[in-house]
Amino acid sequence: MAYADYTFYTDVYKGDMSAEEFERWAAKAELQIDRFTRSRAACAPESMKRALSLCCCAVADQLRTWHDQDARTQSGLVTSETVDGYSVSYRTNGAEPNDRAAARRLEMYNLCVDYLTWPVNLMYAGVE
Repeated sequence: MAYADYTFYTDVYKGDMSAEEFERWAAKAELQIDRFTRSRAACAPESMKRALSLCCCAVADQLRTWHDQDARTQSGLVTSETVDGYSVSYRTNGAEPNDRAAARRLEMYNLCVDYLTWPVNLMYAGVE
């Protein structure tokens, strides 16, 4: 079960995905949150439930945004663009996709840090 439901997503977070889209991306967001928190989120105290729900919505939105971006660019990076003649070139090979994946993981991690470090630090990686 995801950390947020569709009602929370639309009423509190004010997201714009359809219910089907949200279910898909929220499930993936939950996996990422569990990975970053080393499964501490699954047994988080009640005081963290709202933060977990907000984080789940934010990560789900970001995952969908990246998916849509990759679909528009065929998973390539824009290497050149012309305005008047409207010409866009994409690079689909080389080291950039790995750099982009690492940058995306860091961005997702930072999203989780924004939501999941107060009042209980679920991102803490040390020994308790």
